[in-house]
Amino acid sequence: MNYLRPIAKYFLLIFLLSVSKVNAYPAQAELFGLSESMVHIWVTYGDGVTGTGSGVVVKENHVATDCHVFADSKGVNVVKYFKQYVPIAVYADWGHDLCILKFDDLPLPAVNMGKTESISYEDKVFSLTFPNDSPVPLPSYGKVKGLHAFEGGNIIRTSATFTVGSSGGALFDLDFNLLGITTFKSPGKRLGHFYCLPVEWINELLEKEPQLDLKSTAAPFWSLPDAEKPFFMQVIVPMQQENWLEMRKIAKAWAEAEKSSPDAWYYLGFAESKLNNISDAMKDFNNALALNKKHLDSLSELYAIAVMQKNTDFQKTLIDQMRVIDSDYVEYFLQANL
Repeated sequence: MNYLRPIAKYFLLIFLLSVSKVNAYPAQAELFGLSESMVHIWVTYGDGVTGTGSGVVVKENHVATDCHVFADSKGVNVVKYFKQYVPIAVYADWGHDLCILKFDDLPLPAVNMGKTESISYEDKVFSLTFPNDSPVPLPSYGKVKGLHAFEGGNIIRTSATFTVGSSGGALFDLDFNLLGITTFKSPGKRLGHFYCLPVEWINELLEKEPQLDLKSTAAPFWSLPDAEKPFFMQVIVPMQQENWLEMRKIAKAWAEAEKSSPDAWYYLGFAESKLNNISDAMKDFNNALALNKKHLDSLSELYAIAVMQKNTDFQKTLIDQMRVIDSDYVEYFLQANL
C-alpha cells in the first residue's frame, strides 16, 4: 500500500541523493586515495569475446571480486593505469559467487576491512565500481535497506545502485571501511534492490586452498531456480508481478523460518495490505518494527494505512518516528503524499 506517485518518487530519489552527498557523502575528489585500491577486471572467453568487471584490493597482492565475472573463461587480468597484472591463482567460493585473485606483483594498497555487524538499516553507504566500462571507478550513494542473514553472513541490500561492469566492486561505509562486494540486483525494473556479499566471507575464503584454473564448480546462489533461492529473493518476483497470494505464501514461510527477520514480517505485511487484510498487515509491520526500530519501509506502509483510515494522530506518531530515522526523507515523503 504505497501512495507515492511515480513522478514524485523519481524526483524524491534524485533530491535525496543530492542532499545526502552535500551533508555527508564524500565527493568523488575525496575518493582518490580509495580509488587506488580499485581495479578494472578484463576477461577473455575465446573467439574474440571479452568481458569486464570490478575488483578491490583486500590484502597485499589479493583482489576480491565476483566469481561470475570470469567463471569458466580463458583468461583474466586486472588493469590499473593502463598496466595489466595477471593472477597466479584464485581463491574461489563459486556457490557464494566470491572469488579472490592472487598476484605476486600488484603494487596497490589494500582497503580497510569493516564488519557487517557494525551497520544497521538506513546507514549511509556508497559503492565504488567501474560501471559501463568506465575507465575510472565511480561512486554511487545510498543507504542500507536490508541485512539478510545467509549462510554465516549478512547479505546487504542497498539503495546504492550499480549496473553492468559493476560486479565485483566495493561497498563502503562513510569511514571508508569495506562492507561488501557488489554482486546482483533484483530482476525487472520496478524495484531497486541491489545486493552485496558480506565482507566477512572474504577472510573465510582466504583460509582455503587456492586453485590454479578458472573452472567453476557451482552456480551462484542467486542464479539458482526460484524455489532454491533464499526467501529474501523468492519474495521479489511475485511482488513485482503483483501476485499477492504467492507473495504472502512465501513471506509467511519466511517469517516462520526466520522469526527474527524484520524483512520477513515487512513483506508479509505488504502482501496482507494488498489483499486488504489491514489488521493482519498492521500486526506484521509492528512485528518488523519490534525487531528493528529503524525499519523505515514498515513505518511508511503503516503511514499509508493511517492515511486510508484518516487517523491523523497515528499519522503524526509515525511521522515523528520516521523523522528520527531520516528527517530529509520525511519532508519529501510528505510532499509526495500530498
